[in-house]
Amino acid sequence: MPLQLNEHLRLNPYFVDTSATPGFNWERFQDKIDVISDNLFALLVDEATSEFIKSLTQKYIRLSPQGPDVARLIRDVVIADVFIGDMPQELSRRLGIDQQLAREVANQIVSQLFTPVLEDLKKLHREKFPGRLPAKPATQQVPGDRFQVSGQSGQAQPQKYQGEELPESGGNIIDLRNKP
Repeated sequence: MPLQLNEHLRLNPYFVDTSATPGFNWERFQDKIDVISDNLFALLVDEATSEFIKSLTQKYIRLSPQGPDVARLIRDVVIADVFIGDMPQELSRRLGIDQQLAREVANQIVSQLFTPVLEDLKKLHREKFPGRLPAKPATQQVPGDRFQVSGQSGQAQPQKYQGEELPESGGNIIDLRNKP
């Protein structure tokens, strides 16, 4: 069921501070919005994001009155004011919840809300917080081959497929993959 407009605005990361919030700098916020990807912007304004926050705060009943604070934190992560890895600590600090619950809520946000935009988020956070996210390993797939060339060593490594863990020697296994 769609949210009422006032609830959508209250729980939406983009619109959460549309009312006169003391200390909120709209120009600075808009400058940050201008540099994020279209996918990240869509996540901020989408009604599905507000619905996700509402369902999250309903699941964790202690968070019910704190939906706008959850929306602000999601906004701050999406515009890279808060590092994605610091979400559990920020949730604990901002909402006054214990670390275990904060980790659980942060995992829900990342796994359910951020999954479609995770690569965009990682790219933004690598630029804004250098060294905090592991660098993306450079691998190159050779077309038609089962080998990957590693960016570091330049040596071909056989690519493993699920279910391919065969014993090195003996047993009753006959490999017919390359037989005519």
